[in-house]
Amino acid sequence: MRRQVAAGETLLREGDSSDSVILVEAGRVEILRTAGDASILLGSAGPGEFIGEMGVLEGRARNATVRAATEVTVELIAREAFLLRVSREPALAHKLLLRMSARLRHVEDLLAGLHAAAQADAAAGVSASPAVPSTIELRAVTFAAKFYIGLEPIAIRGLPFTVGREAGPHEATPAAADLVIAEPAPYRLSPLHFRLFAEGGRVWLRDLGSDLGTIVNAVPLGQDFPIDGVPLRRGANAVVAGGVGSPFVFDVTLS
Repeated sequence: MRRQVAAGETLLREGDSSDSVILVEAGRVEILRTAGDASILLGSAGPGEFIGEMGVLEGRARNATVRAATEVTVELIAREAFLLRVSREPALAHKLLLRMSARLRHVEDLLAGLHAAAQADAAAGVSASPAVPSTIELRAVTFAAKFYIGLEPIAIRGLPFTVGREAGPHEATPAAADLVIAEPAPYRLSPLHFRLFAEGGRVWLRDLGSDLGTIVNAVPLGQDFPIDGVPLRRGANAVVAGGVGSPFVFDVTLS
């Protein structure tokens, strides 16, 4: 079914069942994730791009809202029709495979970059970070982060060490974070957002399935990204908790 959609109209809503796929034929749509009463822009899509196909293929609920950024023309394809179409149209199946391949290549590039950095450290005589370096510090970079945790670096005495926020009135967490940030709604942080831990002789940072993800040294982590953890390097590591544009930016320094 083909539709003309006015700018600002919602096409798919986060949390709804994945019963259809959208093919954008003209115009652009925005992909958003809700955070309390606010909406966080995750990206956009234009002509020739499918939206919602992964939810249909995996049989899971929508994990984002899709809204028309301009007037758009879209084709709505029901789940059963889309799956049948994929099985009957080699070109479409090829396009979807290319998209998944691009995501996999992104993961491989990230891993290759991490491996190359480790080799460069070894060639320079720099050893991998020990399980518990002599100093691990977390420091707020942005004004908002400084407002909630202070100006002075926080010395991390032992691992694992978890960072999160105070749970809301209807939220429950299995355990409190080591660093609890009193962020008011709407939230960018999750109650258990990310964790520092030791593994394989290195210190790692892992996103704990947060709603909006974590970015470490420009590498996005979380449930909507290919990987959820990366090893930290010696020196300063840039950490953005809560996705692109989040006010919660930190440095985690290993020395």
